[in-house]
Amino acid sequence: MLEPIHYDIGRICKESYRKDGEYTPKIIDRDILMDIKPPLLKVPFDTPREVAEVLLNINRDKLHGTVELGDCALKYFIVNVGKHLDLLDSIFNDNSDLVIIGDGRRLIKRKELVPLLQKIRTSISPNSAIYFPTALPWEIPLLVYLGVDYFDYSSAYYYGSLGYYFTKNRMISTDGDKEEIINHNIEIISQVLMEVRYCIREGTLRNLVEETTVSDPYLRANYKRYEPDLRNIPLSKGKKIIVTIDETEIPEVKKYIERARNYQLFTDAIVLLPCSSKKPYSRSKSHSYFINAIRSAGLPVEEVIITSPYGVVPRALEGVVNYDIPVTGRWSLEEIEFINRELDNLLKRGKEKFQHLKIVAHLPDHYLEILRDTCERYGDLIVTSKGDPTSSESLKTLKDTLRELKEECGIKEKELKKLKKMQTLHNYKELSKFQFRKNFIPDNVIVKGNIKKFFIKRDNKLVQICSINPETGLYVLTYEGGRLLGKVNWVEVNFKVKKGALFPPGFEDCDENISVRDEVVIIYEEEVVGVGRSILNGSEMKRAERGRLVNIRHVSGG
Repeated sequence: MLEPIHYDIGRICKESYRKDGEYTPKIIDRDILMDIKPPLLKVPFDTPREVAEVLLNINRDKLHGTVELGDCALKYFIVNVGKHLDLLDSIFNDNSDLVIIGDGRRLIKRKELVPLLQKIRTSISPNSAIYFPTALPWEIPLLVYLGVDYFDYSSAYYYGSLGYYFTKNRMISTDGDKEEIINHNIEIISQVLMEVRYCIREGTLRNLVEETTVSDPYLRANYKRYEPDLRNIPLSKGKKIIVTIDETEIPEVKKYIERARNYQLFTDAIVLLPCSSKKPYSRSKSHSYFINAIRSAGLPVEEVIITSPYGVVPRALEGVVNYDIPVTGRWSLEEIEFINRELDNLLKRGKEKFQHLKIVAHLPDHYLEILRDTCERYGDLIVTSKGDPTSSESLKTLKDTLRELKEECGIKEKELKKLKKMQTLHNYKELSKFQFRKNFIPDNVIVKGNIKKFFIKRDNKLVQICSINPETGLYVLTYEGGRLLGKVNWVEVNFKVKKGALFPPGFEDCDENISVRDEVVIIYEEEVVGVGRSILNGSEMKRAERGRLVNIRHVSGG
């Protein structure tokens, strides 16, 4: 019924049952609604279990049906089990093209909403749709976030007939003309759906959900309860994410932390730096000062940026984070705990590797206040900032301190060039491990260009293995890079692929951990035959019946 094309936890799909298919989330077609037969008896939300079981048995045959749309037959299933979600197991049809949520007005503000929609969304095919009748405008973003595809205008008619005028976030009682109010309410719902689709494309659906749930404690509670499938968020969006000040562990950050916690330090000399508003940090004015001071000192160090909401960002991973957050100059308790936890994890692994660390804190005073205890647990803490880290005095102190550490280490000038090359290679390998959980960058790699392209020598020729996408900061594979990576983020097929799209008929199996927009390796008869980018996550690929699964970029021999 639907072909998913874009994800940001919620999703945009193309309607495949129509030649002129539109894009969801949207209002459900009236042709579908006209042929849906409601059950004989409704199961009210608070119905006692014994009564609910009786009503379900009476309704069992009426919960399923088929809608004929030209040459297409859509199977639907009506979910109406009251608050007894476990009863769904005995009647649910996971082969339905359309799942209709009953009693939505009661369900929307109850804790049962989240597990019900999660259970349905993970049981049905990604080509199947969920329809939530009677939704109000400010409920729609959250419902899309939870996996709903279709809505209707019934709330616009009902509340409009009572004289309630919709805005994006509330309804207002008015004495205006009822027909005009209804038409206005319909327009508001349409505008919200248009904004939802826009936000999914821009990677900002979470922000829209935060905006529309903040005034409703029940919706807000369900937003907080929901733990989205992180596979439905790309590892790096390529667009700036907006982080509100009360959110310290949003899904995008959780995904980053999962990978970044395995980062290995290159050296025992660490320089802690503040974040900057411009991303990547190295393009900011403040970090250009820091980088110049560090380079002039000549000592290879591990540069680590301290930031909320990401905690710690090694310079090697700075290209994958792009965000804005309100800056007040004060840390919340949640931010303090989070940043210290992530810094502690990094320093602990560093100490295990080097036994003792030299930690240079080139930070503003309010950073140092919250981090001093954590730093002093793992090594020598040296403070080089004199209030403002970008001041001439602070930068000179940083440079002089690193020169002193260099002399203590006894590093000779002729060794520095080799060490710097080793550190650059280390950073490329750590980025590979962040992205793929495996390093595929060989020691003899050759890197060229401002937009970094990676080559290896083969038969006296340079062969490209990958490049770095400047928007996402992640590797983009060539076929040769896929061969080096091997069976990681793999998709197995039953034919030798060509460039283009992979559809379910050619699909055999895949790694369930694949996320949307991941770089994937195509496997045929145990050999790498191509590379591409996933459209669905790995779990959904296995359940998909139609539509594109992977866009294949490079194949063997072409």
